[in-house]
Amino acid sequence: MIKRIIASVVLAVFAIPLFAVTDKEMEEARTITAQAYLRYANDGSGYLDDFKATTMSQLESKLKAKEKENIKAFKSVKVPSDYASWDKAKLVEFWGVTFFTSPNLAEKGKVARSRVKQRINAMTVAAPAPAAKEAVKEEVKTASSMSQEVKPDAEPSPAEAAPKAEEPAAPSVAEQIQEKQEDILADQDAIARDTEDRQYKKEDSGTWIYVLVLVVLIGVVVWLVVFAANMMKKQSEPLERSGAGDSGNASQARENADLRKQYTSVKAAMEEYKAAFEESQAENKRLRSDIKSLKEEIAQLKGGQEESRVASEPKTAPVRQNATRNAVTELYLGRVNGRGLFVRADRRPNPGHTIYKLETRDGLVGTFHVLDMPEVADMALNNPVEYLSGGCTAIDIEDTAGAGSIITENAGTAMFENGAWKVLRKSRIRFE
Repeated sequence: MIKRIIASVVLAVFAIPLFAVTDKEMEEARTITAQAYLRYANDGSGYLDDFKATTMSQLESKLKAKEKENIKAFKSVKVPSDYASWDKAKLVEFWGVTFFTSPNLAEKGKVARSRVKQRINAMTVAAPAPAAKEAVKEEVKTASSMSQEVKPDAEPSPAEAAPKAEEPAAPSVAEQIQEKQEDILADQDAIARDTEDRQYKKEDSGTWIYVLVLVVLIGVVVWLVVFAANMMKKQSEPLERSGAGDSGNASQARENADLRKQYTSVKAAMEEYKAAFEESQAENKRLRSDIKSLKEEIAQLKGGQEESRVASEPKTAPVRQNATRNAVTELYLGRVNGRGLFVRADRRPNPGHTIYKLETRDGLVGTFHVLDMPEVADMALNNPVEYLSGGCTAIDIEDTAGAGSIITENAGTAMFENGAWKVLRKSRIRFE
C-alpha cells in the first residue's frame, strides 16, 4: 500500500511541467526546421546558410521562387497544439524525428534531420518557476520519508535486446578489379572527348580568323586597284587635252610609280597572308590526324580491357596476373585549389601538407582517396572546407562536430594535365 502511495506521488510530481515550451520557442524551432528542410530540398539554396532567422515571417521574406514553392509542403504538415506541456527532449523529438515522417515532404529535404536536432538542442528552453521547484522538492521529500528506497530490477536496454543486422557480403576481388577498370575506361573516354572538343574549337576559331583577315585584305586590294585606275584615268585625260610639256609628264610618271609601289606592297601582303592561311589549313589537317590516332588507341585499349574481363570471368587467377602486370605508382597529394588542381605531389606522406593518396598505372589517369592517418584526419576535420571540399563530396561536409575519422566510400578520379593532377570526379566520404 505504501509503495502505491509513493508511486502516485512520484507520478503526480513528474506530471508537473518542469520545462514549458513557449510560443516564441516553438516558432523558433519551427523556423530552424523550415530553413534546414528548404536548404536540403533544393541544391541551389545555399544562400540560406548565411541567413539566421528566428521567425517564419523573417525566413519567408528572404526566400526565392523555388523555396517559396517548397515551403508549401512544409506548411501542410499539422503541428500539435499541446506543446506548452513539452520539455526540451519532446521538442527535439518532434521537429527532429516525428515531423520528417510526413509523406508530403520531399525526400531530399528529410536529410536535414541531424542538423535540426543539433540546432534545437542548442536552444534554451524556459526554466521552471522557483515556486514549482520548491513544491517538487517538498513532495519528493515527503514521499521518501514514508518508505525505504526501492531499486527497480535492471532491464536490458533496447540496444542490447535488438538483434544485430547482418552485414552485406563484401564484393569479390574480380568484381572490384572489373569495377575499377570500367571507371578508368569511362574517365579515358571523357579525356578523349574533352581533347577532341578543344581541338575542333581551336581549329574552327583559327580558320574563321584567317578567312576574315583574307576577306578584309581582298576588299582593301580591290578598293586600291579601283582607286588607282580612276586616278590614272582622271590624270591622263587633262594631259591628253592640253598637250602638257615634259615637266608635266615627269610628275605624272612619278605619281604613277608611287601608285604601282603601293599596289605591289599590298599584293605582297596579300600573298603573305595567303601563305599563312594555307599553313593553318595544313596544321588543322595534322590535328585531325592526331585526333583520329587517339581514337584508334582508345578503341584498342577498350578491346584489350574487354578481352581481359572476359578471360577473367571463369577464374580469378588470370585477373590477378593481369592486374599485377603494370606496377602501381603511389603519390601523396595536398589539398585541391579553386581550379580543381592538387597543389603538391610527393612520393611519401608529408605531415602538414598531405591530404590524399593517389594510385596510377599509366601516369595519366588515377584514383585517389583521403589518406587514412590520424594526423590527416585531425587537420582535415578542423577545416573541412579548405582541405576536403575541393576533392570530396559528403551529405554535410561542414558538419564535423564529434567526428574523429574520415571514411572513403567511393574513390575519386584524377588526370595528369599540363604538369599537374586535376580532379575529374570527386571522392565520396562520410564522417565517423
